[in-house]
Order: sequence, then structure tokens, then C-alpha cells
Amino acid sequence: MSTERIRRIEELFSETVALPHLERQAFLDRACGDDNDLRHEVDSLLKFLPQSETYMERPAFNLVAQSLADGTGVLVDRMLGRYQLLSLVGRGGMAQVYCAVDSRLNRLVAVKVLPMLIAGDRERLERFEHEARAVAGLNHPHICMLHDIGSEVDMHYLIFEYLVGEPLSDRLSRGALPVAEALEYAIQIADALNYAHDQGVIHLDLKPANIMLMRGRVKLLDFGIAELRDPEVPSSGVDSANASSSDRMAYGTLGYMAPEQMDGREADSRTDVFAFGAVMYEMFTGLFAFPERGSAKAAALGMKIDPPPISQFQREAPAALDSLVMCCLSRNPSERCQSISEVLPQLQALTNRR
Repeated sequence: MSTERIRRIEELFSETVALPHLERQAFLDRACGDDNDLRHEVDSLLKFLPQSETYMERPAFNLVAQSLADGTGVLVDRMLGRYQLLSLVGRGGMAQVYCAVDSRLNRLVAVKVLPMLIAGDRERLERFEHEARAVAGLNHPHICMLHDIGSEVDMHYLIFEYLVGEPLSDRLSRGALPVAEALEYAIQIADALNYAHDQGVIHLDLKPANIMLMRGRVKLLDFGIAELRDPEVPSSGVDSANASSSDRMAYGTLGYMAPEQMDGREADSRTDVFAFGAVMYEMFTGLFAFPERGSAKAAALGMKIDPPPISQFQREAPAALDSLVMCCLSRNPSERCQSISEVLPQLQALTNRR
């Protein structure tokens, strides 16, 4: 696909999302005319237009307006290294994400940019660079791949593969997944986490909004608060439930954070196991495992109540699924499934029984 063609697709995409939903189809009818291939490419981007807190958080036209209002600016058409920014596609808590074209390899990429106004914030810059270090060594079919890292003047940026899909959070807003589909996604997520843990990377923010669905497969996103551990160094053996550290801060998302993470205590791979259990519960039931998420206090109170068994909502769910998910959701890390590598074969066995 030529650079001009990619540019035209991105222009039409940006123009279309700026319109009210009811006007989009008529606009594309006029703009694409008899070019069915062009229409197909634009429709494929629009079909799964993300709306969650991933790197494609909100529609581009809203993001542009907000960026101009808060002074962070929009970098469309700018070159960052060899990457030409085509359109703003998302915004998270600390960065903007653009769809861009790699002028050397002639492919679309996602460029995650730390805005100039906050690039001088040492903590945010360190977290940004931390994400690069966490993801740099990960090469797995179910983890969004980091292609490059760069800086220019006061701007720092990461280059990821460009994903077209639907965040799991958006899909779950429409209800539970079919059991077979949920099991397949759970296996893929567990496989990705198991690989990351083997490389010494603990995600610490696993949630549906950080999981992209792409035609029957998943990709894990956003390792911005991940922790790096040397996989060759054995664990200290001290439960994070009993460990304390006055200078640790709690990062993550309420409703998916394990108790030790919420309290700012030491986290380990079992912290991801808890979040994975919460994600599984949501996939199978369409409900939050711990719905009281309005505040840290409410979330902590909600966690004291076990969620109803999955079998109460999914009659087709294997009987062993309830106990596996509840083991992942144990509040005490020592009573929790001790690793994703322990969970993965149990999920695969459940699939084989169906």
C-alpha cells in the first residue's frame, strides 16, 4: 500500500469520526464513490473504534478539542524521527497516541508521545521510560509489540504496532462472552502473562481496557506501571500480605487490584493472578467481580464479599471453573493460585473437556 493511499485512508477516517454517527455513512458514500477498497479500509477502522482507557481511548475529534483546550497541543502532520503523525487516536493518563506511518518501512504504527508540557515531570518521564524497558524484551503473539523508542527536543515517544480491534471492556459492556470464546481468550491472556512473568515482567494493570480483541485473538497493552524482576533470582518467600513498605504507592485500577497492591505493599506475579481472575469473572458473567469501584474505600469494602459463582450466570460453564476463578481471587496471596503457569494448564484442560 502506497504512502499516499495510507494517507488518504487516515484522512477519511479522521474526517468521518468527527461527524455525528448518523452522518457518517452518507459522507463515506460521497467520499469513496466507487472505490470499494478504500471504503472497506475506512470501515475496518471505524468498525472497532475504541472508547476505553487504552491507547485508543476516545474518538479523535474529542481528543483534538480537549488537547487544544488544555494546551497540550496536537501534533498531526509532524515528523518524529522517521514517523509521520497522521491522526490523534487516543489519550491516556500521561500520553497521547497517534496513528502514524513509518516512512522507511511504509507501515502504520502507533506512536505514544509524552506531551512537552509534562515531559519535564521526572516521575512521569521515568514511568514512560519504564514502560519501554518492560516491553522491549517481550516478543509474544498476544502482547502488543514495541518497535522503537525515540526523543526529539522535549518530546519522548514509543513506537508500537498499530492494532485495529475492540477493547475487551467495550465488548463486555454488551454482556458476557460465550463460554467457549471466553475460555479461548482466557488461555491466550494467561499464555501472554506466563511469558511476561518468565521474562521478569509483572503487568500490575491487567484489566479489560488493556486487552484488545482482534478477530479471535487478544493483545495485552499498556505496561506503563509494570515491574521488572530478574527471573533468575528466586523469590524472597515473604508474602506480600505480610510485607510492608511505607514509601510504596498504589498504582493500578480499582476493581482489578489485589489487596496487597491497593495497600501499597509489595506485589509479585500473584498480583497479576488476582487481576486475571477478575478479568475471567467478567468475561464469563458480564459482571464485575468487585463492582464497588467508586473509591479506594468502597473497593476495599467490596472485596470483602465473594462474588457469586460463575455457574449461577453461565449454565454451560465447566464445574471446575468456579473453583479456579475463586482461587485466583483469593485475598491472601499465599492462598491464591501461585502462578499463571499453574492456571494455564487448568484452563486448557477445561477446554479439552468440552
